[in-house]
Amino acid sequence: MNKKLISPDFFPNFELDDYKLIKKTLKERGDWIFGKELEILKFELKKFFPDSQIFLFSTERGALEFFLKFYLTNFSKNKKIATQAFTCFVVPKAIIEAGGMPVFVDIKEGYLNFTIDELYKIYKENSDIAAVILQNTFGVPNDIEDIINFCKEKNILLIENLAHSFNSKYKGKYLGNFGDIALITFGRSKVISGIFGGALIINNKELLNGFNELYEKLEVIDNKKWIFKTLIYAYLMKKIRENYSSYGKILGYLLRKLNLGSLEITEKEKIGLKDYHILKKMPNAFAKIALNQIKKIIRFSEHREKISKIYLKEGILPYGEKPKDFEFYYLRYPITYIKPKLLIEKLKKYNIHLGNWYNSPLAPLEKRLDRFGYYYGMCPNAEKLSLIILNLPTNILTKEEDAYLVAELVKKNI
Repeated sequence: MNKKLISPDFFPNFELDDYKLIKKTLKERGDWIFGKELEILKFELKKFFPDSQIFLFSTERGALEFFLKFYLTNFSKNKKIATQAFTCFVVPKAIIEAGGMPVFVDIKEGYLNFTIDELYKIYKENSDIAAVILQNTFGVPNDIEDIINFCKEKNILLIENLAHSFNSKYKGKYLGNFGDIALITFGRSKVISGIFGGALIINNKELLNGFNELYEKLEVIDNKKWIFKTLIYAYLMKKIRENYSSYGKILGYLLRKLNLGSLEITEKEKIGLKDYHILKKMPNAFAKIALNQIKKIIRFSEHREKISKIYLKEGILPYGEKPKDFEFYYLRYPITYIKPKLLIEKLKKYNIHLGNWYNSPLAPLEKRLDRFGYYYGMCPNAEKLSLIILNLPTNILTKEEDAYLVAELVKKNI
């Protein structure tokens, strides 16, 4: 049996240098809240977004909520925000928390995102849309040229969500520079990680009018007990991953059961409530880790491309059409199977935990989607795909031999 855990989850970006940094950060508590790394991180992000202003938040969803509340209060009488189904529920939750109304756009059949055609269909019934959010699912970008022109023509705010696609390009230019604003997450299982954290990129200078003053009033995460718990959980993840087939799984369970593990999405959020850490400024402790990872983003991206090519070489085709003129990397390699849960369970016997993004139109929820404005039947293509989708790991901890093993077992069990 394969003893090593292979998965797109469980802190997939964290290498030995990251764990050493976490250990060092735990010992040096003087700059957990404020410190130079916050400014250095913004400086590094400016290399990707040179003409933009950057604001750091505790989470990406918090950044989205904070900005939308500002925008809907000061710039738009319309409250509808177009966002795709086949996503995480925290996106429509942030829209609702900001005082907006999510309008769900179905994905194109055979594609991971919506296109201009699906957006037009929604616009015919909702001509008062205030903003459109592009998702770039699993790293595959939206086909943006027509959508950009549409938003300019209709005077609709365009938001680029780079949670899956940070470091991707369109015609040689980084995504995130095309819309009015862009969002990045430093969540533990995204392109790069700071355990928690997010960035708001404002490209449209008119939107800065009054925003800086409002942002300055926002509180930073200053609960050192919570930061300590989060850092400890991240540090212990090394032991959990390395020993998952023995005591690692039990250790992870105990940490969560004893409320010593900081979950990426909490139970409070799933029922529509807000947790302490969601809408704050990023503390310096997380900026340190994100800064360490942003220096590795090129290597991470090249590795994802290498692993994806192995799957392709082994005859495992990724789901979905690819838009032209893009340079992108699969955050997760999407495939479909008529019984994804069965395949996931079969490979667990080999210590391989495949990803199940997105197992519902608003994952990970499978019930009470109505709390976040979604009702089954709204987006049939998203609903169909959520029943058969699963994803293979491409992260830096997935070595070439791991990818060949995953490919072999997937083919054997399908």
